[in-house]
Amino acid sequence: MSEFAIKLSNGYRVVWGLFFLASAGFNAVITLPNAERVLQAFEGLSVPGADALLRGLLPYSAGLIAVVVVFEALVGALILSKGSWARLGIGVSIAWIVVLIPFLSWYGVVNILLAVTLVPVFKRHLDRSLYDMTFGRLRGGRPGRVMAAIAFAATALTGASAVFGGVALMTNDNLVPREFLEKTFFSSWVIPGILLIALVAVPMLLAAVVIARPFGDSALATMAAGGFLAAWIVGQLMILDYGMLLQPAMLLTGLALIGLGAVMYVRVPHSARWSLVGRPNPRGRLHQGAPG
Repeated sequence: MSEFAIKLSNGYRVVWGLFFLASAGFNAVITLPNAERVLQAFEGLSVPGADALLRGLLPYSAGLIAVVVVFEALVGALILSKGSWARLGIGVSIAWIVVLIPFLSWYGVVNILLAVTLVPVFKRHLDRSLYDMTFGRLRGGRPGRVMAAIAFAATALTGASAVFGGVALMTNDNLVPREFLEKTFFSSWVIPGILLIALVAVPMLLAAVVIARPFGDSALATMAAGGFLAAWIVGQLMILDYGMLLQPAMLLTGLALIGLGAVMYVRVPHSARWSLVGRPNPRGRLHQGAPG
């Protein structure tokens, strides 16, 4: 496996592990107090058979969500460890998102794509933990392209998700209740879907491209993409006057990207050195940048 693939795989794994930890926190704070309502919403999305299972679990919804919180926290910690424990965490996470597919209607396509992309990571020899890749690295030098890989994976995944969400809004006007648009100038979700792609997906995907290029200013691109995402969520909360379970997670993602970009910018004045592929020198040879 090439060095680029290794860096990208590690970045993807870190983002995936942090996502599980964030999901555990989100479900503990937001989902658990509304456990029965959340299960009823998933019941409406589920295929026949899966919906009956959720109806049978409704009386135990709070306990079920509590178990999910503990499960996600443990899996996230395993993914961010190393060796056989990390592989166990990734394997369990793949099984988990596959199990959820019957409860997600056509949104289960996202889980299928995630499972496929996680299989190569599972097959790797994961000999470094998150601590080894970040704080442990700081003792002997800059974390370099490891953080660039994290930024690339986060922006690419968020951008792809925003494209998927924007297309879903444009093609399914009943995806989100129209009454949420009462305080806006929009009569349907088509324009908001276009704005989601323009203001979130495009900046995220552009940031991913910048990070991957030799002359990319990765730090500023990461901060800008995070800023667009955070502003989008704050705007939703102020203008649309409604709340969805995904919003706090996306707001935290935007703020985390701003923070990551700031760390990258402060630690390396020439932020192009955070590129995934290094940077050419004036003679045309490739410098590998900071160690990662």
